[in-house]
Amino acid sequence: MIRTFSEITSDVVEEADVCIIGSGAGGAVMAKELAEKGHTVVVLEEGGNFVTADFNRNGVDMIRKLYRAKGLIFTRGLPHIALPLGRCVGGTTTINSGTCFRTPDGVLNNWEASHQVKDCSPVTMRPYFERVEQALNVQEVSPEQMGRYAAIIRRGADRLGYEVKPLRRNVRGCQGSGVCAFGCPIGAKQSMNVSYLPRACQSGARIYANCQATEILTELMKSPSTRHRRRAACGVSGIVLNPQNESATFNIVVRAKVVVVAAGAVHTPALLLKNRLCLDSGQVGKNLRIHPTARITALFDEPIEGWNEVPQSCYIDRFAAEGITLEGMFVPPEIAAFGLPHFGEPHKSLMKHYRNMASFGVRVSDSSAGDVRLGLGGSPNIHYPLNRDDAQKLIKGIAITAEIFLAAGAKKIFTPVYQYSEMSSNADVARLSRAKIRVSDLVGLAAFHPLGTCRMGSVREKSVVDSNGETHDVENLFISDASIFPTALGVNPQISIMAFSTKTAEVIRARLAGPA
Repeated sequence: MIRTFSEITSDVVEEADVCIIGSGAGGAVMAKELAEKGHTVVVLEEGGNFVTADFNRNGVDMIRKLYRAKGLIFTRGLPHIALPLGRCVGGTTTINSGTCFRTPDGVLNNWEASHQVKDCSPVTMRPYFERVEQALNVQEVSPEQMGRYAAIIRRGADRLGYEVKPLRRNVRGCQGSGVCAFGCPIGAKQSMNVSYLPRACQSGARIYANCQATEILTELMKSPSTRHRRRAACGVSGIVLNPQNESATFNIVVRAKVVVVAAGAVHTPALLLKNRLCLDSGQVGKNLRIHPTARITALFDEPIEGWNEVPQSCYIDRFAAEGITLEGMFVPPEIAAFGLPHFGEPHKSLMKHYRNMASFGVRVSDSSAGDVRLGLGGSPNIHYPLNRDDAQKLIKGIAITAEIFLAAGAKKIFTPVYQYSEMSSNADVARLSRAKIRVSDLVGLAAFHPLGTCRMGSVREKSVVDSNGETHDVENLFISDASIFPTALGVNPQISIMAFSTKTAEVIRARLAGPA
């Protein structure tokens, strides 16, 4: 059952075994896993509920409806970086490109060795990855669906000796509609709104859309299980939002034995800070990683029309050990126009040739660290200064991508680097590689993977949650989203979030079942 603003006509009071805040990769998995085991589950989702028929292929319209703040979230610090976040049933999975990577083995091993995360080795996590991938029908993009832009990349990469690999995606019957980031118009992408959440509802889970959680309810424990945890979560209260004007109309209270926060690495720490919970370690909101990303676009003589294909279909990991991955990133012309150079007639003239353009992305596994703080009205402020090392990684990735495009026959290259926004030769690329680029010279960057703001670990002074996802300070309060990851992943985090949520769901099931 999914209830939205239009169906809620009075204050709501619910009782459940588990209340989950957020319906994205972490929350949806938790809801399905627990509901299927017979537990009563209530999910609170701040955004609206949209079905496949609502996804109209209009990027601008969909951004207004599906994205938080209509897609206008930026980090503070140099440079300003766009950070698109989903705000709808299914969360950011509804608007991502469907790319599915497991957490790299080296990252998992590092978490065990350096961050004292227990039971997260590649061997331990493998069955959780496999379970999620089977549920989502994860598969490689077929050669037929890779399309012209991928062929362009392969042509240039082959000439330079780089291997191009097909990405794995969560799809059933994909037709290459080219608008994955704006809601799949045929329901092929197995985002949470078409996969895990319907299964959760079939097992009795109740989902409230347009409902913002404002307070995590706690109570003093009669017999603290440890000398640290003296409070326990016992529910959530919030407000029902009118999606037309964001005004509060009714109150909602869910009394629950367990509370799971799955609001993402920006809004989970903001909620904890607002409630002054889990602050003993001083780590809530700290250690933010975002995987800064640059889009490089190239103009060719030949037609490409990349909007008719899978927008993220292939990648190059030759430089992954250096923290640089090159990955597909094609967007429709109405969105791409904002990132291309010139104004007025010159810009108009350039956009006339968009059918002849190909794009590719550079993603950095960042060492830069930001934080999430509370701003006016309790809204999150995202502070993230890009360090010079990560800036140099971006420059190197941009230069490599430009060389690939030139090797494929590109006439012009457009980059997000000030004074190098347009290049046309390898000599231009060489000058870019030698230049002393300032961090502030990088403009038009984006990031799609906020991580790390409530990181996990066994040492409570250095982490917010333990290895099971339960907060060190409050019993029965769990976190199940990308905020728990101790470091950058270097890959798209969707499968990692879902696998760890599946693992945490087992812990919660055992907790609810009580002593054997």
